[in-house]
Amino acid sequence: MNEKVLFENKIGVIGAGHIGRALILKLLEKGFPYENIQLTYNGSIFTFSDIADNNLIDMISSNAEIVKSSSILILSVPPQSFKPIGDFNLDKDTLVISFMAGISSDEVKKQTGSDNVVRIIPTGPDTIMNSHAIAGVYGESKVAEELFDLLDIDYYVLDDEEKMNYMAIAGCLPAVYCRIDPESDENREAVDKISEDFPEFKEIAEKCEKLVPDEGREEFIKSFSTPGGITEAIFIRLNNGRSMYHALMRGLERNEELSR
Repeated sequence: MNEKVLFENKIGVIGAGHIGRALILKLLEKGFPYENIQLTYNGSIFTFSDIADNNLIDMISSNAEIVKSSSILILSVPPQSFKPIGDFNLDKDTLVISFMAGISSDEVKKQTGSDNVVRIIPTGPDTIMNSHAIAGVYGESKVAEELFDLLDIDYYVLDDEEKMNYMAIAGCLPAVYCRIDPESDENREAVDKISEDFPEFKEIAEKCEKLVPDEGREEFIKSFSTPGGITEAIFIRLNNGRSMYHALMRGLERNEELSR
């Protein structure tokens, strides 16, 4: 598929938080037609202000309209906000790309009605915007891969959905490395332990070391964090003096909690 064909798709983004907005802005930067993108947001005045500042207001639509008109549906709401949205009743072949940690493909299929589901867990929104995002992907779709390539995402197609649980904490590493020295023995020990179960973790962690910004680290951390999310859970443990490994394991536990 070439870009011209890809650009004919109608993309609906449900959840215009940090990730959702970053995806939309990157798509526009890459030349994706403005009129072929729609979005929803949860009513936050801060989110609306950012939508307005980026001239995205004309994209705002209802969930019902987006579900009706989109050939590609992107789910970028916090995992704990997914089930309250309700059923989607999509056609079975509608491509659904889920950016939600903790929510399995089967759960996404059950609630959306689509059998064409791809999950992706990337590093944070800033890394999407600067073309340095790293991600784990589960599920196969040529259209989804074309979209990820367009977004300059360095992605790993995983052969086991269980590995996406580990990718959920790997995606937090650029933020964590703003506080924890990746060269420390504490970090190396944690990475080695987790790599025993998720071999790709070591390579991904090494790449994440290079994503830490020189300035504005606290804002960078905030862009990764959502209330009740995995990054927040990791930092709570770190702030309580727990080791890197125990903090990451808490992130893994939080991911499992979100799945329930």
